[in-house]
Amino acid sequence: MWSLALIRKEFWQLLPLQIVGLGLMMLYVFSLCGFQPLNLSVAYPTDIPFFNYTTANTIPILGGCLAILLGFWQTLSESYRGTWLFLWHRPVSRMHITIVKLLTGLGILWGILVLPMLVYAWWASIPGNVPAPMLWENTAMYWKSCFGLSMVYLSSFLCGLRQARWHGSRLLPLIVAVAAAFTLLSTEYLYTATLVLIVVIDCLFLAAIHYQLTHEDFS
Repeated sequence: MWSLALIRKEFWQLLPLQIVGLGLMMLYVFSLCGFQPLNLSVAYPTDIPFFNYTTANTIPILGGCLAILLGFWQTLSESYRGTWLFLWHRPVSRMHITIVKLLTGLGILWGILVLPMLVYAWWASIPGNVPAPMLWENTAMYWKSCFGLSMVYLSSFLCGLRQARWHGSRLLPLIVAVAAAFTLLSTEYLYTATLVLIVVIDCLFLAAIHYQLTHEDFS
């Protein structure tokens, strides 16, 4: 099927980012577990897993950088290689092709963010590793951050599609998304309300992407 072929194309095209992103995340998780692979040392961790500033903020920042790179890589690589017209002239609608690209990008982003944290949670659940019980409710902020980074990814994808000037309004969607992510993901209050706002903002970016696809000349 064309969708599987496109998924394979996106996967191999994004493989360098996947390797670097997953590698950095795993190194960071190892450091949270007390292992320091770069200097071959071991330290006893004192932080409560998922209930500290480092986990709640630093890791989403790394994920945000990865989301930006993924969104731009998926779009600008097509522009620079001149392959948009090849994709758009397939016997499939532009939106269907874009949906597959978006789902692949989001799947890669969430996979890179979720897998290391599951390893960290498994390690923290082993008795004796940390001076506190492993409470899954402490992970809620992190999972919200993973979900909320979809705003940053979709805005980066939109910026890559747009043909405006870089020093003009082209990066405006990304600026809005970063501001929204900083506001919504840094608070532990109004959990349900922030999730709803994230979904609404995602829908607005998807609508903007649809508008760009139907009105932009990619020749």
